[in-house]
Amino acid sequence: MGDERPEGSEVYRYYQRLLKGNWLETGICWTVVVPDDGKPLTLAEVGERVSGGVSHEVHEVARFEEDYSDGGGWAVLVGRSGSVTELFEYNGFHSVHSPVLPRLSAGARAYSVYWNVNANNRIGFAADGEMLLMVDAMYPERWVHEPNLGLWPELMTMAPHFRWRRGKSWRAAALATIELTTGARLSLEWLEQERPYLTCQDPVVG
Repeated sequence: MGDERPEGSEVYRYYQRLLKGNWLETGICWTVVVPDDGKPLTLAEVGERVSGGVSHEVHEVARFEEDYSDGGGWAVLVGRSGSVTELFEYNGFHSVHSPVLPRLSAGARAYSVYWNVNANNRIGFAADGEMLLMVDAMYPERWVHEPNLGLWPELMTMAPHFRWRRGKSWRAAALATIELTTGARLSLEWLEQERPYLTCQDPVVG
């Protein structure tokens, strides 16, 4: 019984506490890749998939607060929890969109959320190289016509928390959805640890 995941409301409240008054409310891109074969992506594979095979460098270790602005490229911190690969973008949001999220999902499932200071956002899901769902986290009432919504049951379960009204946090709901789906938790401790990272130019389309 010790490996059971926490309830959705508990995870949601954790992210409410994490985000309250924290710089993470301003902008974030958090992506989690769950491989079908149980083997985590190597750094080389992450670099190939994020960049499309060009214009990226793999670096050994750094902390979040260090300068990643290598040649004007954006940076991606890389972590692992068992077989799961976790990506945090330092100054970009490429992983949530095509073509990057589908590439990350080759032989896997990939989940991603981003928002910026203006509350522009997306939460998305890709599997086996195909983008299956991409929605605006602030307006769950608009999701009803999405044909693949049923493929992400955790998102449907958390939908009431995405309501954009007093006392609710669609940001916390988005992060909670990804944790409930993958088991991967974003924390300040995660960001404070030294870990490998990639620097990339704009990803290759196609």
